Amino acid sequence: MKPSIIVGLILIGLIGAETALAADAAPVKRPFFLPKNPVAAAYVLGRLSNQELIGAPRGEFVYEAILKRNGLERKHRMEALKGLAEIRKTGVLEELMSGLIDLDAKGDEAIPVLRELGGILLQRKPEELIGKRADLEKVATASEQAISRQIGYAALASGDQAIEKAWELAESAPSRLADLIAALPMIRDPRIRTEARARVEPYLQRSENPEIRRAAITAVSSMPGSEAATFATLSGLVRSGIEIETAIKSLQRLPKNAWPEPEVEPLVSSLMDLLSNVPSANRTEDSFLNAIQFASDLASLLPTAKAAPTQKFLRDLGVQVIVIRTVPEQMLYDKQLLVVEAGKPVEIILVNDDAMQHNLVVVLPGSVEEIGTAAEAMPPEADAQGRLYVPASPKVLHATSMLNFGETARLSFVAPEEPGEYNYVCTFPGHWRRMFGTLAVVPDVDAYLADHPARETPQMREWTLTELEPDLVKIESGRDLAEGRKLFTNLACAQCHKLGEEGYAFGPELTDVFERWNGDYAAVLREILEPSDVIADPYKSTVLETDDGESVSGLILKEDSAGLTIHAGPSPALIQTIPKSTIESRKVQDSSLMPVGLLGAATKEQILDLLAYLKARGVVQRSHQH
Repeated sequence: MKPSIIVGLILIGLIGAETALAADAAPVKRPFFLPKNPVAAAYVLGRLSNQELIGAPRGEFVYEAILKRNGLERKHRMEALKGLAEIRKTGVLEELMSGLIDLDAKGDEAIPVLRELGGILLQRKPEELIGKRADLEKVATASEQAISRQIGYAALASGDQAIEKAWELAESAPSRLADLIAALPMIRDPRIRTEARARVEPYLQRSENPEIRRAAITAVSSMPGSEAATFATLSGLVRSGIEIETAIKSLQRLPKNAWPEPEVEPLVSSLMDLLSNVPSANRTEDSFLNAIQFASDLASLLPTAKAAPTQKFLRDLGVQVIVIRTVPEQMLYDKQLLVVEAGKPVEIILVNDDAMQHNLVVVLPGSVEEIGTAAEAMPPEADAQGRLYVPASPKVLHATSMLNFGETARLSFVAPEEPGEYNYVCTFPGHWRRMFGTLAVVPDVDAYLADHPARETPQMREWTLTELEPDLVKIESGRDLAEGRKLFTNLACAQCHKLGEEGYAFGPELTDVFERWNGDYAAVLREILEPSDVIADPYKSTVLETDDGESVSGLILKEDSAGLTIHAGPSPALIQTIPKSTIESRKVQDSSLMPVGLLGAATKEQILDLLAYLKARGVVQRSHQH
């Protein structure tokens, strides 16, 4: 009997067995049977959901399926690579290369997994990569998918720790050079990217090969050190009508504080002309929405008299696009009030500029505390949409995923028909107490804004001990303890510190802080202003890198021969034990988990009231005016 007939009979038998099980009124958990024939095994495994595949008994075929299945976490792919290497007596890097080559032949459907495996490859040490030079050159020059070729070039440059050899390999053919330049943003070492700048810049102005020019436009925004010059160059391309969509995307990747002021107004004017000429039917396309978002960002830098009419013009063009950024070291959004028209489409773009993780969750009016408290009790496990710390509640209307530093998320939805002051909040455990804002859903945006000025982030001041120390004697009497308690609450101090009966003991206890420092007001204030100056051993954060490519940071609660128990944040749900056998490296951090700029928006009197409240051990007996 022919092998193809045998496989066909196996499949018919399996399908029949599944039908019989489905017909059973009270099905039991079906036994897992995997054919030995690889084609039949691949068919059976392909019918499993991601969760079923993860739970399947491990073996070569299962590891192969996990490695190449879309939508799985990196830790599962790392497990699969190690499992295959052990079974086949090879190595993780060999299996990774083999997986990339196999997936490359599967077409566009494999691109998401190719990107993930490429990320794993580019984390390997340079000496490992250079040891695979011949294979990487083949991937770079002979792969079917552009993403595969780009991964190959990025790995070559990362292995060499320089761009020269990869450039020599690519410059003989325009298509190869486009792949190499497009690969530059993938390279993890910023030094290598920056060194490539002189080679890439000439292609920004050359039109004979649009593919190379588009790659160059994208690549230059990943090269640190010349952001203002890059902005000016790309701005000039937009105003000249050259590769507008690509140039706008590249401009958006540049930090806002590097946008040169003289370039802003002429660029806004050009964008308004361009956008007003886009047909209505095309105003829901990503390119249009990106341009609207960028123009809105630029308009926010204009003087108020010009910004307001510009923003209205942009809103009237189509979908309202709002960009929110996180404020570094503050646990704040840069906007506390968003105003949208009831029943109209909205797109919120969240950009995380902070080292801490943040998300944005839109909730019903008045439900911030309920949703925030529920999030604190959740384990760090993603929901069906891959989101962390988003409670399954009808009061949650929309939510982004949790973003790391430098990441961006888009939240597109239709505003509620019912006007009201809805809320948005970061639901990372503890952040909700400080990081929230109002989403005003109104019939008329302009009328509302006329009566309710936008509540922008307060101006920050970098307080020093030198300028505050002369007034510390005022803590002794006449302080407003209720005001001190208010600041303690607004700063979300209670999310990490215990003070009297209030708070959570993640960081040091504050009830006896003045006793510990022998009543030294300056010493206590220094701890707040310079939290990394002196860190007690139990409160030094440790970063663990695990063998699945993940990293976990937090306070070490316990260590024994089996594993480490780590407290990753201000919630009991963030305590986890990590087996020592899975830990590849550990590093104690020199900086405190406490943000350095918490007092930046406070007045001197408020700071003194806060210190008096701490001295009173969190007890408000009476309130005085000063």
